[in-house]
Amino acid sequence: MKAFIFDLDHTLFDRYATLTRCIPMMRSVLDFAVSDEKAASLIIYGDKNFNHLGWELIFDFCVKNGMFRTVPTFEEYRKAVVDAFFKTAVPYYFTIPTLAELKNRGYKLGLITNGPSDLQRAKLKMLDLEDKFDEIIISGELGVEKPDLEPFFEMSRRLDIPCNEMYYVGDNPENDIEPSRQAGYTPIHIKTLDRWMFPDIQKPEICLDRVSEILDII
Repeated sequence: MKAFIFDLDHTLFDRYATLTRCIPMMRSVLDFAVSDEKAASLIIYGDKNFNHLGWELIFDFCVKNGMFRTVPTFEEYRKAVVDAFFKTAVPYYFTIPTLAELKNRGYKLGLITNGPSDLQRAKLKMLDLEDKFDEIIISGELGVEKPDLEPFFEMSRRLDIPCNEMYYVGDNPENDIEPSRQAGYTPIHIKTLDRWMFPDIQKPEICLDRVSEILDII
């Protein structure tokens, strides 16, 4: 194996710590009926349980559990979250050292992430990850997003490494695990959510709690 290709969200940065930091920014535009601590616990619980099924379910959960005094539209809620994500991102303490050690061991590193170019580039800058990869593919720049197989094939072309000689590391069964497997990668699942929600998708052989554990298995 010659390369490790990573997902960004829920894989290389602490989404739940980031969401906690986002709450005061969201409060400035949304009418919360609960404390910052309660709002953070609601949105994090919803994210852990529903993120892979759609942000609408997270929003519905927060509404049903009394997060808002005046209930916003879903688009108002989504805009508040995205705007906050432009302003803060909390790194895992182990992300950069893990990437550096993989580089030291001779592996090429890549990133494939869905999302708008400006938002994902802002996250990479805040996380000090802009120069940590040999290649970065952002769906908003490529024009096609996971689970389409093209981003995985494009990474293979850019690195000049066959897909079957690369690992793909991500958290989302639909967007990361299954398409990377179909493209020929060896998938590694990062278990950031509470449970595997897709019984029709085969779990990969390698399932880890965090990316730093990669160093123990190679």
